[in-house]
Amino acid sequence: MRLRFFLPFVVSGIFLLLLANSLRGQADQLSSALASADWRWIVPAIALYFLGTFLRSVRWGQLLPDQHVTIPTLFKALVVGFTINNLLPLRMGEVARAYLLARWGRVAYATTVASLIVERILDGLSLAALLLVAIWLLPDAPGYLLAVGIIAGLGFLTGAVLMALAAWRASTLIALVTFCVRWVPSRFGPPIVRAAESFTRALAMVHHPARLARVLVLSIVAWCSELGLFFALMFSLGIAGTYPRALLVGSAANFATLLPSSPGYAGTFDAALARAAQDSLAISAGLAGAYDIVVHATLFLPVVVVGTLVLWRSRLTFDQVTRTPQSEYPAYSPRT
Repeated sequence: MRLRFFLPFVVSGIFLLLLANSLRGQADQLSSALASADWRWIVPAIALYFLGTFLRSVRWGQLLPDQHVTIPTLFKALVVGFTINNLLPLRMGEVARAYLLARWGRVAYATTVASLIVERILDGLSLAALLLVAIWLLPDAPGYLLAVGIIAGLGFLTGAVLMALAAWRASTLIALVTFCVRWVPSRFGPPIVRAAESFTRALAMVHHPARLARVLVLSIVAWCSELGLFFALMFSLGIAGTYPRALLVGSAANFATLLPSSPGYAGTFDAALARAAQDSLAISAGLAGAYDIVVHATLFLPVVVVGTLVLWRSRLTFDQVTRTPQSEYPAYSPRT
């Protein structure tokens, strides 16, 4: 457990050192770029980010077709999850999202977990597709980004195939779980089997091609909007970029968050963003560092403010929403 806790901080520290080394002798350029930035572009960048978050909430609803949870509820749970991922280690935001849906929407934990797994696969496939499209449009794109797109795409495609097999062979999966729980204490067996049954039911959306097509389209559009933030903030710093180049930079930075890292994806996100910006936009390390600071702050601060307000208005604390519950459905508290 100690290794699992400390490893992300070690990885973040290594990447932050690499970033700092690349900025050696660039302090003047970095501070000059920040001093001359046009901060008005922050507003459309934030709008694009929250539009993408709203579309991801709509997609999440499509992944929970039998739960009848409202889009505003999903949006609030999603924002709180992002907030906690920005502030706490070990991606505790996913735990918070499962807690909040159980509390606000009476959704079983296994059902939410299944939707989050499908969501992660869709995000990976969408980012890989956008990265490869951008590379196709930009013949001068760095070669290593092509390798990243292919490897990530194949990895998430493999996950999609395994997910489909679990959905189409649900009885086999449940039988396997039932067989395995014979070696665990008897009080844990039935809950584990029920969780497996809820998990397979949640994957039933794979059987509906129309719904699957909708979530794929929503995924692409949501990420196109969210990566628009990277494009808008190029104008803030006077960087001569294009939307395809924003897709390159944004996809590379987001794929870097798959690595273990400290809260807010410090280090991994920053080093990948700065390197990709330098290579894709042909800018100096100082300007790339300033761009990273502006992008990361815009992704971090607004969602943390909104997510904290949601928790405060709901009379919940960070400790409550990240604690493993004693029951499938935590005590209900009115939404405000």
